[in-house]
Amino acid sequence: MTALDNAALDRLRHRGDPEADALAAHYLERPPTDMFSGVLAARYGGTSLVDPHLAEWFEDRPPLPDWADADRLERGADFFAEHGVELGIGLFLSSLPLAYASHDGVQVLALTSELETDTKRRVLESAQFVLDVTDERGLVPGAQGYDSARSVRLMHAGVRHLIEDDGRIPISSEEGLWPRWDPEWGTPINQEHLIGAMISYSSSLLQVLDKLGIDYDAEAAEDYCHLWNVVGWLLGIEPELLPLDRARLDELELLIRERNEAPSEAGTLMTAALIELVRSFIIFPPFRGVAVTIMRYFIGDETADLLEVPAADWTRHVAGGLRDVARRVSVASAQNWLLRVAVRRVSKLTMKGFVDHERVGGRPQFVIPERLAPMKLRRVKNLGQRLRRTAPAAPA
Repeated sequence: MTALDNAALDRLRHRGDPEADALAAHYLERPPTDMFSGVLAARYGGTSLVDPHLAEWFEDRPPLPDWADADRLERGADFFAEHGVELGIGLFLSSLPLAYASHDGVQVLALTSELETDTKRRVLESAQFVLDVTDERGLVPGAQGYDSARSVRLMHAGVRHLIEDDGRIPISSEEGLWPRWDPEWGTPINQEHLIGAMISYSSSLLQVLDKLGIDYDAEAAEDYCHLWNVVGWLLGIEPELLPLDRARLDELELLIRERNEAPSEAGTLMTAALIELVRSFIIFPPFRGVAVTIMRYFIGDETADLLEVPAADWTRHVAGGLRDVARRVSVASAQNWLLRVAVRRVSKLTMKGFVDHERVGGRPQFVIPERLAPMKLRRVKNLGQRLRRTAPAAPA
């Protein structure tokens, strides 16, 4: 396994994903949207809708790496199901803002959000991705999570192509010019970015449980990290860099944050949009300030100030009580199977609420995995027909 230190991360900043990038190269002479719409068409409507290059990618389902352990993947998925509420809150109020504090990495997020016209939509699609890959047996080749990760990997390649090769985004170091890509930022969605993203969804979220005082099984938490190592492999992290246990992931998070955290307009704007989204989840307006209060508690005042997160309001006086409730529930549910079932049901309903919120038409509708939904949910009717109307024609 390659040692990951500053020198190694410097090199990884300039490495993308050769396998996926080679497929994206087939679209260099075509509109960039051909690849994005083609990926969605293949993912949700079938490979007969797209050209042979994309069809081959989706029909070729390589086996998971030798180190992937099916039992550990199952336990990792169970861990997410059991702590879905807390991990979902951590995703919105810790992992995502920490990602926005990464000066160079957030530039890609800002560019892609702008291209998609809706930052909120991108955040909610991230939540859906988490649901896909943490579903029971979700990473078996051909399963929802496996295919979702392979789709996202192609989307990343398309973004790299769009930024570096398409010409619509200037390659420039000129301050104040936007949109642009500065070569000093490295390769868009590079290997360091991918490792950082894997950490954001795995060990970083475990730190949220620690801060909430949640009682959890340490071995199951390691299995949860193992699951995200497999997801990282599916997303194109170089095989020799994996797998990484929780202790190493924690060390890398500190190193990557030290290297990358810096103020940026993109990070500030993305964080503001995220806060507004989370506030909209809260039914009672007087309590909406709790979003900022908890975000500051999770990421720390120094990082929060860097992102221009507003000051905590009166809800800071009740945040401690919320943490105490979470801690007491976790202890009680560990001792009572009936309460544990009830907690899982609340987790299901909460996660469903996250990804149902502000759905936007014209995109494939989010699908809640059965194990996280209160009842079996049906897929969108006529989805394939809609995609057929929007998919690019296959070349002759």
